[in-house]
Amino acid sequence: MGYLNLGVVGTGLIGGSIALAGSRAGYRVTFYEPASGLVETVLSGAVRATDLDDLASSSDLIFIATPVSSIAAVADRLARCVKAGAIVSDVASVKGAFFNRLSEIFNGRCFYLPSHPMAGSEKSGLEAARVNLFENAITIISPDLCQDKAVLERLAQFWRQTGSVPLFVDVATHDRLVAAVSHLPHLLAAMLMNHVATFASEGLDFVGNGFRDSTRIAAGSSELWTEILLANRTDLLTNLYRFQDTLNETIRALEANDVKSLQAFLDAAKRSRDRLAG
Repeated sequence: MGYLNLGVVGTGLIGGSIALAGSRAGYRVTFYEPASGLVETVLSGAVRATDLDDLASSSDLIFIATPVSSIAAVADRLARCVKAGAIVSDVASVKGAFFNRLSEIFNGRCFYLPSHPMAGSEKSGLEAARVNLFENAITIISPDLCQDKAVLERLAQFWRQTGSVPLFVDVATHDRLVAAVSHLPHLLAAMLMNHVATFASEGLDFVGNGFRDSTRIAAGSSELWTEILLANRTDLLTNLYRFQDTLNETIRALEANDVKSLQAFLDAAKRSRDRLAG
């Protein structure tokens, strides 16, 4: 199979799901989680590392699945004992905030390849982890620092074994695109939820599936998403300014009772939505 020793730092939704999927695929899983709790019960086939040095020295493939603010500190610790041929990957939904720092930390020590599974839930924590979380999801791998096809294939192979479909995209493009398809939608869902709660709160008693689907992701961890949105704020602001233009155009169409423009806008949205895979 190749890299059989899998290390996971952080056992929330993503980290826990990586550990579960890795165990199912036949990897020997070691995890590091300083918090106490029922981690061993959920990750019954995995071994808890005593510290990050222990995890680094025993793992061939390591995923950092901590909040954005902790990634650089974790990487700094891992670098002290990481194996020379190991692959280290973070799974954060924004890369630019720490990419240069991690490239310096791991330079000459191991292979650093960021990856980002486009899968998740409005729920968080290990209790929300699922062995099949990544099935049929896209996982973005950023090969900026490594063009070795064999190394890229080792990481891609792991994600395929979780049921995911790996795609290769550079860090800058990753952050620009996820700002539009992930970070902006989360912020808009929060805006919509707050708008209705403030100006039409009585309507929350009889909302249908459309409103629930549109605002589901607003139930995500506010602490986690504050870090993500601020870490990618430049690309996110670009999208917000563009969205503001679209919103103003829509307002003008409604003010002018412009049937043609409004229908054209909705038709374009429907065509785009109908082309989405899945």
